[in-house]
Amino acid sequence: MFSPWGANAAELAIVIDDIGYHQHRGMRAIALPGPVTIAVLPHAPHTTYLVRQASRSGKDIIVHQPMQAHPSAHASRERRTLMLNMHEQEFAHMTVAALDAVPGRIGLSNHTGSLLTAHRAPMQQLMTLLRQRDLFFLDSRTTAATVALDVAREQGVPAVRRDVFLDHDPSPQAIHLAFERALHIARRNGRAVLIGHPYDISLDYLEARLAELPADIKLVSVAEVARRQTQFSRPAMLAQPPRLASPHISPGQ
Repeated sequence: MFSPWGANAAELAIVIDDIGYHQHRGMRAIALPGPVTIAVLPHAPHTTYLVRQASRSGKDIIVHQPMQAHPSAHASRERRTLMLNMHEQEFAHMTVAALDAVPGRIGLSNHTGSLLTAHRAPMQQLMTLLRQRDLFFLDSRTTAATVALDVAREQGVPAVRRDVFLDHDPSPQAIHLAFERALHIARRNGRAVLIGHPYDISLDYLEARLAELPADIKLVSVAEVARRQTQFSRPAMLAQPPRLASPHISPGQ
């Protein structure tokens, strides 16, 4: 197993996206054991309450910012979505409003964004805003064409990308296989970032599985992974051209 942080490290970072619409499921996500990160939609109905509860529980909180997706039959747009055709002032105002709506946030990830994250100009503007506020970025990788991670690192913003979606297929067998794939990646690469959603079936699985993690797997915060990965990758970035993200993405986002 390759690990830049220690011969025995196998670190798993878990993020629960789309927090803010369902209070009960949001509270279940917050109650998950260990440093699970809560990714909050900034303008959802229960965001303020759930951010307060997550903060009291000591959970890391990030803004799950809606971004423009490629049009598709199942793509829906959240209100206050960052769009490709926005003027720079409107883009900045909307981003700052989202950050201000989530007190205690330490980072930001993209909700959808398969179109926006493939364009350098809006990603450069976003990363400038994050750098000014000392926030990290999590690339949800909703497209293989994303440039967000590369732009973040070019601008000195701590950043990391998602390795596995837990519940793109929300069936018990698929969720189990996705979790096992995340463990495999962690053991192989030293770390893995797993993104799940506040579905009852996903929360049921995580509540049971996190109570009995394998002894060689350490649950860590995604912020820690982002900062370590950025530090480790910086020399390689200077020597090598940026690579496209893996094509194994969640389509239509």
